[in-house]
Amino acid sequence: MCLGENTPTVTLDNSEALFDVLAGINSCGYDTELGVSHPLRQQIRSEVTKAIEASPDATQSHDLLCGFYNQHQQSDDSRKLAQFVSLALYLTPPPELSLKAKEAEIPPDAVAVIGIVPLLQKFARDAGLHGIWERHKQAYSTLADRYHAPVAKMLFDTEIYLKLPSAGYLGRSFTVLFDPMGAPGQTNARNYGSDYFVVLSPGAESDIRMEQIRHTYLHYLIDPLVLKYPSSLKRMDSLLEATSNAPMDASFKGDISLLVTECFIRAVEAHTLGNSKTPEADRQQAVQASVAQGYILTRYFYDELTAFEKGDAGLRNVYGEMLSRLDVGKEKKVASTVHFAAKADPEVVRLATPPRARYCKRQNNTWPTETRQGPRNWRNRRSTKRVAIAAALCSSWRRWRQPAAIWTGPGPTSNRRYKWPRNLAC
Repeated sequence: MCLGENTPTVTLDNSEALFDVLAGINSCGYDTELGVSHPLRQQIRSEVTKAIEASPDATQSHDLLCGFYNQHQQSDDSRKLAQFVSLALYLTPPPELSLKAKEAEIPPDAVAVIGIVPLLQKFARDAGLHGIWERHKQAYSTLADRYHAPVAKMLFDTEIYLKLPSAGYLGRSFTVLFDPMGAPGQTNARNYGSDYFVVLSPGAESDIRMEQIRHTYLHYLIDPLVLKYPSSLKRMDSLLEATSNAPMDASFKGDISLLVTECFIRAVEAHTLGNSKTPEADRQQAVQASVAQGYILTRYFYDELTAFEKGDAGLRNVYGEMLSRLDVGKEKKVASTVHFAAKADPEVVRLATPPRARYCKRQNNTWPTETRQGPRNWRNRRSTKRVAIAAALCSSWRRWRQPAAIWTGPGPTSNRRYKWPRNLAC
């Protein structure tokens, strides 16, 4: 369901592949926040249980499915669900339920549970999950319809504040998926290159975490601006040293583009906190809390946005100027006085598409710079801007390959513009 003519790439929808995955793990004991879930969750669980009990084949395939599920449990409830959401978004619709991409291009948390796919395919057939989906498909659509107005208003207000219409973002999409089979208190957001997804599970009170949708939507709007100013970002690299003791995720400490983007988004959220009657002290408190977690440029961008609100220019026209005006030396001194908090809020958006290894560097340590299919003399055709972009992509790939990291921040949204040589490797 599209939200309107002015936002043709923003959609509220549901997914049968996601339904099958969540129905499967629910039948195997995924009970997180079951007591506060939407009534549909318990109803569907009961129907799946009856289908299993009525068929020996379904019972057998269910046992195999649950054996795999139990062997791949995560101690953290959010990660327990997240790995299966990542996998579900890479599956084609039933009855195939096959991978949309090669295993090498699938996010690590999904790769860890990729073995469940053939088991799920058989279980879905034996238990008749498609029939259960068809019976409740209208109820799923009703959920999406219920949240259409508040989500549309939030997205519209965000665009108005930034003076940055999403209709100009050709070739990119933002999709909100609703499925009550998950935990209502958890939001899963993914960035698949130029496509963004938010997976929400409405609870018994039918409330959704609108702030999480807005946070992801801000990434959708802001992420493409980052790669346009690699030189400005490069001179800020030294700021990363000031965040070494911060409690935020390690990925922000190793990539200035991720840090700058997150700081800017948090500054926007502080400015738009509450309503027109919200005291300025509350907004300042939100800024300070963000800085204390390690997002040391939140204050700078908050002040910049104060001036931005008074002007007529849109963010696309002034974002570069905001970056160029930043005094690195001054911000380093300010950051050195920050007393970091003991812990940080978890980041919402996870990078779900790793840059391919060939986007990193050539075996002879030279960087690709040609953007067309023309000359292959890559060593002699260099561009500072494209070298910086290639370096950023390689940095993202290295972060992606660290199994202990949480995959956050923007993906390489402009990869399609480049014709890279084939002999690249990290």
